[in-house]
Amino acid sequence: MQDPNRRPPLFNSRQRIILWLACSAVFFEAFDVSIVNLALPAIGKDFHVPLASAQWVQTLYLIAFGGFLLPGGRLCDHAGSRRIFLIGMFVFGASSALAFISHSFPLLLLARASQGIGAALAIPGSISLLSRYFSEGSQRQNAIGTFGAFAAVGFAGGLAGGGLIASVLDWHWIFGVNVPVLLPVWLAGYFLIPREEVLAKGSLNLLKASWLTATLLLICYTIHQLPLLGRTLWPCLLTALLSGALFLMDDRRQRRPFFSRGLYPSGHGYRALAASSILGACFLGFIFLVTAGFYQVLQWDARATGLLFFPYSIASAGVSRFLLPVLFKRLGIAGVAQLSLVLLLAGILLLLTGIGTGQLVYFLLALFLVNSLAIAIGYPALSILSLSDVPTDRQGIAAGLQAAIYTTGTGVGLSLIGLCLLSVTEGPMALGLSLPCMVMALLSAFGVLLLAAKGSGRSGV
Repeated sequence: MQDPNRRPPLFNSRQRIILWLACSAVFFEAFDVSIVNLALPAIGKDFHVPLASAQWVQTLYLIAFGGFLLPGGRLCDHAGSRRIFLIGMFVFGASSALAFISHSFPLLLLARASQGIGAALAIPGSISLLSRYFSEGSQRQNAIGTFGAFAAVGFAGGLAGGGLIASVLDWHWIFGVNVPVLLPVWLAGYFLIPREEVLAKGSLNLLKASWLTATLLLICYTIHQLPLLGRTLWPCLLTALLSGALFLMDDRRQRRPFFSRGLYPSGHGYRALAASSILGACFLGFIFLVTAGFYQVLQWDARATGLLFFPYSIASAGVSRFLLPVLFKRLGIAGVAQLSLVLLLAGILLLLTGIGTGQLVYFLLALFLVNSLAIAIGYPALSILSLSDVPTDRQGIAAGLQAAIYTTGTGVGLSLIGLCLLSVTEGPMALGLSLPCMVMALLSAFGVLLLAAKGSGRSGV
């Protein structure tokens, strides 16, 4: 006999399957981004290329990922979230296999670009699946909170595992570990995700989609190469901005625009997008700076530094899963997003103190505030805020837009750090790391003010 006082489960069996599959996609995307960082020296040594050239293994992935996210989101609305999710996961898995067997540098670069395209289809597909199959309120909040937790664990696993795999086995295995797991994930998605009715009407307009993709690729390339472009910076930047402006002007005149004017009826989404960009810039900038601080200020090696990240990021998974729902009830979505940027600012200031004093305790406290708290509550809160009032037939493009803005922000953060490091070529190492720390602190402070401005609301949604 059933207990009448027993609460019904939050998710049904179909929703749990969809959540697991969506979380698998974001786990492997985050895992892949972070694991490559610590393996780049081994890749460069194996192919006899300098580290600056080996960095293209990461840069090309991020450019392709950022450039194809918005078309990927648009495709979700026209072809269905399930279909685009499956295509993205297939491309990502096949590209991982190609990277695993790569024995030439150009082939590895091709595989990484293909991985970026696959991820740019799978991530909007995953978020769109969550938006379609989980109702607004506690269901969607818990689902996206879990989704964010898997991203944190994936990023942590990559940081801890990259150096270990590259040193104990071989760098090829950082890609090879994906394949035996992604195959059953793809099969489960194919057979268990229900086919959906596609709500968006009209043609995709491949010409406009190609125009948008080319513009985004140029923007991403310019951002990632900002410290190195020299005299070609302004022509690249102006060309990208002019192309984007012309695209938006043309889009407004279309009967079925690529970007609907009613995408964000309440206006919360625009504020969430700006804050997402700042969160992406400051979080990845923080990871870069804290890693450099461990290497250069505390004299730790790659293996010890990678392993240190792991418990903090595992803690972030617990925060996303258990603390985040409580915070949503107490502070509201917008309030949690604002709190995350306050914690991010505090963590960056602690890191700045640690770099200046060389004391480990400040590094550890900074990691706790940023890795265990800020990103764990900020990414899910801003994702929910950016999708909260989007019409059902526009969820795909909104998911792609949020992911693209966040990813573009990460590129901006790393480029700003590169510019700061180039401007400080003399003096103590701590001084060179302090300047980009101060820039990241100013960015995160602006994010706090942005979400605190009139109209953001304490409860948000």
